[in-house]
Amino acid sequence: MNEQGIPRLISKWMCHKLECLADFFTVYTEKDSSRYYLELFAGCGSCTCRGTDCVVDDSELRALKAKSRFSKCIFIVRESRDAENLGRLTKSYAAGTIITGNCINEEVLRRAFNIIPRSEASLALIDPAGYTRLRWSTIKKLARHGSDWQGHKMDLLIIFPLEMALLRNLTRAECEASIDRLYGNRKWQQVRQQRLEDKMGRDQARRELVALFKKGLKSLGYRFVGDIRPARFSNPPYYHVIWASDTASRLQELTEIWEKPRYLPCELFHDEGERTSIDEK
Repeated sequence: MNEQGIPRLISKWMCHKLECLADFFTVYTEKDSSRYYLELFAGCGSCTCRGTDCVVDDSELRALKAKSRFSKCIFIVRESRDAENLGRLTKSYAAGTIITGNCINEEVLRRAFNIIPRSEASLALIDPAGYTRLRWSTIKKLARHGSDWQGHKMDLLIIFPLEMALLRNLTRAECEASIDRLYGNRKWQQVRQQRLEDKMGRDQARRELVALFKKGLKSLGYRFVGDIRPARFSNPPYYHVIWASDTASRLQELTEIWEKPRYLPCELFHDEGERTSIDEK
């Protein structure tokens, strides 16, 4: 790793997540490679697994290397140095386009939308480093960007930062405004109040917080909204995978991918017994 932190250092659970994303990109594009791909929180393109010298591709390269390939991949990168490194790694891929800036900025997101035809099917990966970087206003803009020729909105694959971000800060007064921005409303405060009064345990709080976010996605008109608790290195999971689409639930595919035994640097990792839930409108 150099002085700038490139490639970025990741834990084993993040390495596992990247392997799962790569498999999903392949499944997602295998029947239709004309789809567009948008990554809102893209990074430098490469990672180093903690405790090893193994350098692995980040999600951006995995999207570009998907077996059937996306028609176009757009990466919104917040830091200029990360954008420069990603540009170096992806320069041989004609399908890749890098936009430097913050995805919550109207102009930055508009530049991405200008590349994606409203009539084409598309997938957005939303994988923020923490809940404070994600705003409901951005989710709404993705859903309202346009519909393909069949009337389907942009598919959303959300890596929801639950355990080490949202739940950890739920009862902190100084975090109230940022959580309001995440949900686009103040309904989550009912969960916070019950936690403060010791009337709700952590497990129920997790379920309620995920369910509330899913309810918001359904209010945007998505037909299929569901989530899975992913395989993990710790209990409870660091994140949830949330899916929103008008075309298919994809929950079975996502579950199979995240529960699949797979090889990581120096070890085989697999954790069974995860629950899957889906709500269909």
